Amino acid sequence: MADFKEYVAQAKQLLVLATSVDNQPSARIVGFGQDLEQPSRFYIVSKPDAAKIDQIKANPKVAFTTLPGEGGKRMSSNRATARISERTWPEIEALFADNPGWHSGHPHPETETIIELTFDSVLLDSFVEAPESVTFD
Repeated sequence: MADFKEYVAQAKQLLVLATSVDNQPSARIVGFGQDLEQPSRFYIVSKPDAAKIDQIKANPKVAFTTLPGEGGKRMSSNRATARISERTWPEIEALFADNPGWHSGHPHPETETIIELTFDSVLLDSFVEAPESVTFD
């Protein structure tokens, strides 16, 4: 049985977020922090004027995949939603504390917009284990 926590760790806080508005898809690599109280929720921090903010407001249904880690371990979901969070930077700051590369690209995260990415299920896939779907309540 695949271990969801291991797959999250293998993602190294990076995922490809896909949005779609008016049948126009868009994908980008973003950093994320996992909600420690709700494992099926990731936080993404973005400049307020980034295109993805308007795309999420227009269509909150999104998909994501992580880049392959050791053994090709990756997670993906096409059953995800994104929304602008009511959380503040101090509330999620600890989720990004051990990521100096992320901080170099976000020198003032307190001025940025926080996105909540929530998913009902996720596919765990790799080059060495059979794919497994994990569903969250």
